Amino acid sequence: MGTRIESITESDDVVALLDKVPLTPAEKAAPKVTAAVTGATSFVGSHVVRRLLRAGHTVHAPVRDMDESFVGFLKTMPGAKERLKLFKVTSLVDPGAYDEAIKGCEVLHHVASPFFLVGSKKVIQSKLLDPAIVGVENILASCAKTPTVKKVILTGTVLTCCADYSPGNKDKSFTITAEDRENGVSSTVWPYAYSKVVQEKRAEEIASAQSQYTLSTINIGATFGPMCAAHGNGISALILKYIRLGLFWPGVPPMGLPMNDVRDVALMHSLAMSSPKANGRYLPPQTFVRFYELCHGLRSDKRTWRLLLPMFHFPSFMKGPFAMMSPLLGFDKAMPKRTWGGYCKIDSSKIEADLELQAQGFEPIPVAQSIVDMDLTFRKYKMRALSTSLGRAKTR
Repeated sequence: MGTRIESITESDDVVALLDKVPLTPAEKAAPKVTAAVTGATSFVGSHVVRRLLRAGHTVHAPVRDMDESFVGFLKTMPGAKERLKLFKVTSLVDPGAYDEAIKGCEVLHHVASPFFLVGSKKVIQSKLLDPAIVGVENILASCAKTPTVKKVILTGTVLTCCADYSPGNKDKSFTITAEDRENGVSSTVWPYAYSKVVQEKRAEEIASAQSQYTLSTINIGATFGPMCAAHGNGISALILKYIRLGLFWPGVPPMGLPMNDVRDVALMHSLAMSSPKANGRYLPPQTFVRFYELCHGLRSDKRTWRLLLPMFHFPSFMKGPFAMMSPLLGFDKAMPKRTWGGYCKIDSSKIEADLELQAQGFEPIPVAQSIVDMDLTFRKYKMRALSTSLGRAKTR
């Protein structure tokens, strides 16, 4: 199984996609440290692991499942044999579960957090809110037991800054900044956004009460790009499967979100780890993209899936019916109300200044290219459009 995973995920054509963003001068010059990455088998987490290994760091990867089908691709990454160590852990809600994985680390990247948008009140509490909130409390408690930890980097979401992009009183000049705070979500109104709002707030409360480590939060948008793993888990893979199944054909709702490329996200994590200025909340460069534009991106490359792509946006009278159907598709019912016809700009000046992105030669990857590269790995891995993606009852 290991040979098969390596032959696919580390083939030259896939590596060219995964490692498209070169190492920056700051990453090359940074002292090599030991960093823990929670959620290492996830879409974003696996790219953070890969980036840190490429930069020469040692990585501790706590995982809930040690089966080769889930962790084999991590073991085949460049430098993994010498500098990657896997740790079997239980749940984020179990106190001390991550103590061993974090021991001896200078940096913690807390990427692990459950993602799903619909469920009963009981499921939302036990499978979404508790792992996000109690989980960050336990993770930071483990850091407090490890005096070597000097930096904590939390993967957040732009939804903690703003989770309402509806036209209303907003216009083309509507801009979100890293200082903005979302306060219109709850355990019943867009609970995923709420889980991240409360998680970030709790992390800031804990961090402000100590002086051992600094806390940086990277608030990313909807994230696409090539997949490190061949198992196809995660919300981004699910959306690509929806596109391939024709669920957005012949029309698609005029909904969207701020989006960015997963390789750029990994770079932000790596630079935040090496930069002495990194501290506080950040909005990395991202662009508001509607789902039609995302799907249309596949038309830009002849190698990608080009069947059953949407040809138009749904008219406004479809907003109500689509909102009613949203839970059946795995979307939160608040999304149509808050994103239908929406738009925003992102002010990334704080992260651009603190991480000196211009000096590092950073140029964000367009989301159209992200979805193309994602589809190319999807095809290379021969993923089935009907395979499971989210694993709602699991947090790996």
